[in-house]
Amino acid sequence: MAGSGLLGWRFKNGMPLWFKLIVTALIANSALHFGLLWTVSLWAQPRRDAAHSYRVPFRDGVNYFAQSGLGWYLDAWWIGVGLLALLVLLLVINRRQLERGL
Repeated sequence: MAGSGLLGWRFKNGMPLWFKLIVTALIANSALHFGLLWTVSLWAQPRRDAAHSYRVPFRDGVNYFAQSGLGWYLDAWWIGVGLLALLVLLLVINRRQLERGL
């Protein structure tokens, strides 16, 4: 909608590969993280056993037990924060390649 006062940003010479990769990784990480959390009752165990030793607590007081690698990933909230921080840092560093678009 031209003239609406909403401006966006775009890269002068096309979107760089690093931007596409980081945004793709951020979206994939978020989708996988939320998907695993929404379906935890389907793949995790309500009781600890040899294969499911990592505790995944929820606010309602229910604890599930997952495989250690999967449980570690569910607790790794810093992956998304790190990807977002990296994206912002690279945008600031490459700000001369950005221009306002209509």
